[in-house]
Amino acid sequence: MGFVIAPAPTVLGTCSLTAALEIACFIHLCICVFFVASVESDKAVVLNGVEVSPLMQCSTAAWFLIGIPVVIYAGVGACFRVESHLTTYLQYLVATLAVVVSWMVIFTKYGNSCETVPPGASQKRSSMVSEAPAFVCGVSNGMVMFWLAALVGAVISAIYLAWSMKVYIRSRTETELLRYQEPWQLAQSLADDAAAEQARAAKQLHSKLMASVPRDATWAEQGAAQF
Repeated sequence: MGFVIAPAPTVLGTCSLTAALEIACFIHLCICVFFVASVESDKAVVLNGVEVSPLMQCSTAAWFLIGIPVVIYAGVGACFRVESHLTTYLQYLVATLAVVVSWMVIFTKYGNSCETVPPGASQKRSSMVSEAPAFVCGVSNGMVMFWLAALVGAVISAIYLAWSMKVYIRSRTETELLRYQEPWQLAQSLADDAAAEQARAAKQLHSKLMASVPRDATWAEQGAAQF
C-alpha cells in the first residue's frame, strides 16, 4: 500500500483550518513586504559570504512583489470558500518553494560567513577574521542553513494547509450540492405523482366518454325517426 497524505482536519487544536491558513497568509504577506522593502537596486550586498548582485535582488523582490496580491487573493478565497483562489496560491507556493531551494543550494555551495569582507574594508582580511576558529565558522554557517531550512519547512507547511483547505472546500461544495438536491428530488417526485394522478383521471374520463357514445347515438336515431 502506498503512502497517502491525508488533508489536515478542519480543527487544528484550538484553531480552525481557515484561521490557520489566514495566519499563514498573513505571515507570508509580511515576508513578501520585507523582501520588497529590503532590496537595494544600486549596489550588491554580501550575505553569508555570497555577493548578491542588484539584478538578482530585483528579480527576487519582483517575485515577492507578485506574491502580495496572490496572498491577498488566497486569503479572500479561504474566507469565502473559493477553490480557484487557493489553486492559484498553491501554484505560487510551489514556485516559491523552488526559489527558496535554489537559494539554499547557492548558500550551501558558496556561502561562508567567516570569509565575508565587510563593505568599505580592504581586500586583506583582518587577523581576527582569518584566525576565527573553525567551530565558530561552523556554527555561523549552520545557523544560516537552519533558517533557510526553516523557511523551506514553512513553505511546505503553507502548501499543505492550502491543499487541505482546497480539499475541504471541494468536499463541502459537494455536500451542499447534495443537500440542495434533496428538495428538488422531492418536488420532482411530487410532480411525477401528480402527473400520474392526472393521467389516471384523464383515462377514467375517456373511458366514461367512450362508454356513453353508443347511448347518445341511439337517442339520436330515435329522435330522427320521430321526425
